[in-house]
Amino acid sequence: MSHDTERAAHVETVLQKLQAEGVQAVWVDRAPVFDKTTLLHALYQALQLPGWFGFNWDAVEECLFDFGGNDGVPRVLVFHDFELLEEHDAPAAETFLDIVRTVSSHPASALRGLVRVQDVLPERAPRNQEND
Repeated sequence: MSHDTERAAHVETVLQKLQAEGVQAVWVDRAPVFDKTTLLHALYQALQLPGWFGFNWDAVEECLFDFGGNDGVPRVLVFHDFELLEEHDAPAAETFLDIVRTVSSHPASALRGLVRVQDVLPERAPRNQEND
């Protein structure tokens, strides 16, 4: 199985578990997100944002606040490789996390936060260390 297939299967498992708990989960970074521009485009596509979306931080905050309307269903954004954004554009990552914190802390918002999915690697067997 290729890395991309394994990655997708891993994220899909997490999405299914969240949805089984009554949480609408949306996988944002299906394609690499490594700077503000790629993040805004990923959000636009994953959340199916309206045509008026301005591709700026104010528009992100407004759209995340309105994400899903007022149907009472909690929502989360799911990222598999958020650290890629943090490594390549730390200011954009921090600004985005601040927006998510602000929106998710508002009582009228359905957004509950961001979920980071990490690859779970099998534990390595402990190395035998012999004294020579």
